[in-house]
Amino acid sequence: MANRKIPVYALCGTDAGERLAFFKRFCRSEHPLWVQWEQAEPETPQGVCSLPVDVPLLETGDALARQLADGDYDAVWISWEDDQPINRLLTLLSQTQLAKSCKLRKVVRCGDGEADTECLGDSVLTQQFAQCDLFAVSQQQRKALRQIRHRLLPLQPNMEVISLSDGREIEAILQGRNMLQGIRFMFILVAVGALLAALNRLHYSVPDSMAVFLGTYLQALPFLLLGILLSSAIQVFVPADLLQRIFPKKLFGGMLFGVLGGFILPICDCASIPVFRSLVRKGVPLPAAVTFMIAAPIINPVVMLSTYYAFGANLHIMLTRMGFGILCSVLIGLCFAWGRKSVLLAGAAAPACACCVPHAHSDTCSCDHDHADGHEHDHDHHHTHGHYPLKDKLKELVVHFHHEFFEVARFLLIGIGVSTVLQLVMGNSLNSMQYDSLLVSMLVMMALAFLLSLCSSSDAVVGKNMGTSLPLGAVMSFMVFGPMIDIKNMILMASSFTKRFMVKLLITTFVISFVTVYVAFTLGLGGLIA
Repeated sequence: MANRKIPVYALCGTDAGERLAFFKRFCRSEHPLWVQWEQAEPETPQGVCSLPVDVPLLETGDALARQLADGDYDAVWISWEDDQPINRLLTLLSQTQLAKSCKLRKVVRCGDGEADTECLGDSVLTQQFAQCDLFAVSQQQRKALRQIRHRLLPLQPNMEVISLSDGREIEAILQGRNMLQGIRFMFILVAVGALLAALNRLHYSVPDSMAVFLGTYLQALPFLLLGILLSSAIQVFVPADLLQRIFPKKLFGGMLFGVLGGFILPICDCASIPVFRSLVRKGVPLPAAVTFMIAAPIINPVVMLSTYYAFGANLHIMLTRMGFGILCSVLIGLCFAWGRKSVLLAGAAAPACACCVPHAHSDTCSCDHDHADGHEHDHDHHHTHGHYPLKDKLKELVVHFHHEFFEVARFLLIGIGVSTVLQLVMGNSLNSMQYDSLLVSMLVMMALAFLLSLCSSSDAVVGKNMGTSLPLGAVMSFMVFGPMIDIKNMILMASSFTKRFMVKLLITTFVISFVTVYVAFTLGLGGLIA
């Protein structure tokens, strides 16, 4: 127990009194240390460490480390002002002396809720929400809480938005006992049990179902791991503004570079959205930026390799999927060559992706942000604190990989589960479908691709699993449309792009991918590549 690190709780919010009231209500430690900055707060509790703001972080960290060494504290609560970037606090806690004795447990924000979400154009507040674990709001109506959670979902999918009146739930989260996650887990177990029971009553073998499920998952897992590893390496080691600086500004040159960039960079679909937003803000023509966003998740080397092995080393299917990806991305990009209206919301917050912004309380950021005065500043994934040593970069790579894997793997599990049920229930009933019914099967598969939101580095395995009972054209539409746009992408874009642009992008992507695949397979492409 001597080596146990002291838990640190960061309390954010515009009102110092609310932060202090939250501390007095929910702190269950016997000997907590309350850390505040410069100005004394009302009714300051005993065990206080007041730290100046305009002092180098190294000196501030040393002062806090001495305070911890002199006292027998079992928790640290830090009252953090909104005008200070949260990355400053994260950097402070990562210093050697403090990192040995304490560890950040939770980042909590106290506020009104609606008023805070209206200020998301502020980059300081955006960064804070991206690291926040709990948003305790004064709102009590469930509808208002759902609306707040929906607005903040693109910034931090794992953050809980809870009313201050629900004290038991807040205490459970602060103590690491998230009741909502437990309820979700139990619901999943019950749903899986009910599904297995239903399959058993329908005379489908549960052992066979598990064998198909595990076989498909183990086949897809290596490509998922490879894709996440390469994507994480790019996020950590490649500056975020590299593409922005080398991207051609002319229309056709930019579109060609968008296709080439999509071919070279093994990034997933949601990872391409923050890059897309940055390209648009840097003046890259919208058609070129759209081409890159559509092409990158479907024609990169990892996706090609997974497709090749998923279909039994069938080079024709791999090249066909790549060809559809290039053709559709160019056609979709050209559809945005007309019209000069801005597609970005006024004061839009930088979109964050579960796999681009790992929620590990690190002081790194992969997206560009605006200053409060409206001027941009660009920084790479290692932020503006200087170059990190290789050891820190490797540690960040591991953290990024860990969070991205657990965020993406659940979509893969859902997709494989659905495909397994379809394969068992539908059997060979669709094998007799001819081209006149290809339209229906394509619509079903494209709808599934949109709803399941699978990672493109492993969706070929799921598509192949469905291919035993579906026409190849339907499977190809699943693998072409799915990586281009899905539910999670729409959620990521909602905080930054206009609804008009999002609706146009969704309809254009669906129509072009459907028409190109349908026409090609109606003309007999399936017989040539099977």
